[in-house]
Amino acid sequence: MSTAAVVSALMVGAVALGAAPLSAQAGGDGAAGDAGRGRQVYERYCVQCHGERTDGAGEVARWSQPKPRDFRQGIFKFSSARYGFLPTTADLDRVIQNGLYGTRMPPFAALSTRERRDVIAYLQTRSPRWRTEGPGTPITIPAEPASTRAAVTRGRELFEANCSKCHGDGTGNGPSAVKGMVDDWGMAITPANLTLGRGKWARTAGDIYVRAMAGINGTPMPESGDALTPEQVWQIAHYVQALGGWAGSTPELRHFAAQLPPPGAGDPAPADTVKP
Repeated sequence: MSTAAVVSALMVGAVALGAAPLSAQAGGDGAAGDAGRGRQVYERYCVQCHGERTDGAGEVARWSQPKPRDFRQGIFKFSSARYGFLPTTADLDRVIQNGLYGTRMPPFAALSTRERRDVIAYLQTRSPRWRTEGPGTPITIPAEPASTRAAVTRGRELFEANCSKCHGDGTGNGPSAVKGMVDDWGMAITPANLTLGRGKWARTAGDIYVRAMAGINGTPMPESGDALTPEQVWQIAHYVQALGGWAGSTPELRHFAAQLPPPGAGDPAPADTVKP
């Protein structure tokens, strides 16, 4: 059997089991999960990739890039809190429910709320960080302003100044990417191609805002901190949104952004002089 067939069989089997949830975990009242039941959920659905010891060394790991998370380290890439802080239960629940686009982490939407809460409770026993630190406080997301040509133009300027070193013209071809980048686990990593219209975690302008503000733990993607105002981060988010078919983007602004010089190609024309 080919490698692809083996990987597909293992993953499809794990997801398909969601049709028969563990009876002891029915319910979804939002209460804290039970780690004992969560271990059962983990062994049924997660061990293929993340391994029996939650070390990211399951059967599928050898064929996976990026590698499955090693939960013993307590480092989670996608959090609504500032860089370096532990994620909230809602952050972990989102990843389990929706998966991570473009990776071998599939959506487990078939799991009940209770099952997801239980497996999260189990994962929170696997690293000593959870015993000494609480989850970070989610970033406050201000009301989203209108996405306009002026905002996209300004966002392009801010993107060039703050993001193009890695993301280049938006396709992930910046000079740092060309030189080569690694994550905290020593694995090669490439900046996201933002022209694809979605990221591994991000789907909307609001998601882009959170990632720009919070960064991505364990990677060279930093938080913006106080370097940018919320208004400026929204402008970057709206420029990125206009680079591809992101949820909420419009054909008009995508056409407009396509006419702007790519970052690094010189100053863009004023917003009111670019042909519609």
